[in-house]
Amino acid sequence: MTFLLRIEFLFYYLFHESGQMFVLFARSVVESGAVFRGWRRTVRHMLQFGFYTLPLAAFVGLFTGMVTGLETGIALQKFGATENVGTVVGISLVREMGPVITAFIICGRVGAAMTAELGTMAVTDEINVLRSLGISPIRFLVVPRFIAALIMVPTLTVYSILIGIWGGAMIATTYLGVASEIYYKRLYEGLARMDVFHGMAKTVVFAIIISVVCCHMGLTTERGAEGVGKSTMRAVVISLTAILICDYFMARFVPTG
Repeated sequence: MTFLLRIEFLFYYLFHESGQMFVLFARSVVESGAVFRGWRRTVRHMLQFGFYTLPLAAFVGLFTGMVTGLETGIALQKFGATENVGTVVGISLVREMGPVITAFIICGRVGAAMTAELGTMAVTDEINVLRSLGISPIRFLVVPRFIAALIMVPTLTVYSILIGIWGGAMIATTYLGVASEIYYKRLYEGLARMDVFHGMAKTVVFAIIISVVCCHMGLTTERGAEGVGKSTMRAVVISLTAILICDYFMARFVPTG
């Protein structure tokens, strides 16, 4: 019976939490028009999502492109097709590695901080104070973060991909002996519009996941400082898991051209 009760609690928690997150997403979309009245808060969160994360995204994107170029170049050398390394690097970064790794960076850096901030406000009754003043916590706290994520996650992903492509070009020219003109020519010929659309569509979905999950876990935090830590941990774990699950289903079912 204990085992069955645990299974029942697991499914109840799964559907209950996912339902609440969907409601939060729907209300954020409905109240997104309020972002123009609180544009300063939105800009502040855009800086947190994007500008302050630029160095980390550049560093990770650079070495992701370098590792991808190195590994694929070594593999392609066995078949005498090293000049195609640009195609492989471009498609890998644009369709998969760029959106996923950038989302992981933002989730770990910004999402965790966002959950901790809202969680601290929840356990110190600051959110209840907003409600008592007739201010909607979703409009005041969630919508600016939601809009900032929708704008900055795709932007930061494009930046990281471009840095990664440049890193792959460095490896191709210095280690694999591929001319930079050939590298970029193969990259341009190999990438299709649907590849770019596919990658950008993922960034929008990942932005929604990070903002909604982290805001929900922060707003529902209970039991003081311990609850803030648990909510932050759950927000990161759930966000990363949901990103990987959505990445698979989008790769499997979204048309590629």
